[in-house]
Amino acid sequence: MKTLRRHSISGVARQRSGYDDRPGISPVDIAEHNSRTTLRLLRRRGALTRQELSRELGLTEPAITGIVRRLGLAGLVTERKRSTTAHYTAAEFGLRAEARYSLGVRIGKLNGDVALVDFAGEVVRQEAFATRDDLIAALADLRRTAGPSKLVGCGIATSPDTFLARQEIETVLAGESEALFFLDDTEAAIEAERALGIGDPEGGMVMILTDYTVRAGLLIGGRVFRGIHGRAGQIGEMRSGIDGASLNDVATLPSLEAGSADEDSWLATAARHLHEAVLAVSGFIAPGAILLGGALPNNVLDAVVERMSQERDDKIRDLVIAPWIQQIRRATFPWAGVALGAALRPLDAMALPDTRA
Repeated sequence: MKTLRRHSISGVARQRSGYDDRPGISPVDIAEHNSRTTLRLLRRRGALTRQELSRELGLTEPAITGIVRRLGLAGLVTERKRSTTAHYTAAEFGLRAEARYSLGVRIGKLNGDVALVDFAGEVVRQEAFATRDDLIAALADLRRTAGPSKLVGCGIATSPDTFLARQEIETVLAGESEALFFLDDTEAAIEAERALGIGDPEGGMVMILTDYTVRAGLLIGGRVFRGIHGRAGQIGEMRSGIDGASLNDVATLPSLEAGSADEDSWLATAARHLHEAVLAVSGFIAPGAILLGGALPNNVLDAVVERMSQERDDKIRDLVIAPWIQQIRRATFPWAGVALGAALRPLDAMALPDTRA
């Protein structure tokens, strides 16, 4: 079976012979991997010196010198002197934020938003939309801001009940030159968390999002698990507790609005059922982090996380000493991370110019 390698530093896909199924990778692939890993680290940590990059990446300083030289010649990395009180002044390397831009689109059940993100991962501008025409106008406006020569792609993150089908989205974006990347909203939220939030914790990560439904994304072994049918993580119909209610019944925006007269009761019920889901995940997978995000108001989201922490403590105290029950945490970007993560995907996948001379 014919397989394609990843883009090389020149941005050209290298095709193997149809009879070549060897698992090895070429020096060009290794150089590209190290360059991409360096870019991700600089995006996450900011400017770093040669010594810091060497320590973080496990590469020699001469290797780091070659990487930052190539990226600098490509206009992606800048070098400057770090201000210190010592006599020795080290050079530090950072991303050129204006070198490239990417678009990230979140499309939900009723509305969505579009973010223009620079090469450093900062949101330059963001616009909301509620109709197909609004989306077209917002994309056109943000494209003008970025300029066509620096726009590398557009990531589109959708919820299970999105108001625009993929075919319609492709029609909206037809004729545009940038590459398109489709992903689930949970996967996009994980992308943002890995790149700019808690990173890539040992044991993986579970991201739970709630708006009109509850769903989850699983990062394990550095990859997002999608399941055989591509719909893994649709946990909203999971039923638990004495009442046998589903998560979609008790832990979503509609259920919050329906129970607004007694918010404390809603919080207790939502936290209890969500924690049952966390308990199941922790017992089977034991991820390094479980994060909660979504469209709940910030104060409500914080209250749910706090209640879930109480549920965890009660389970450990009253039922079993179980350190594998992971502590739930609020996502770094509870809702904005979806559009941000969608925009980060094209930046991470873009072809790197060949600066070998």
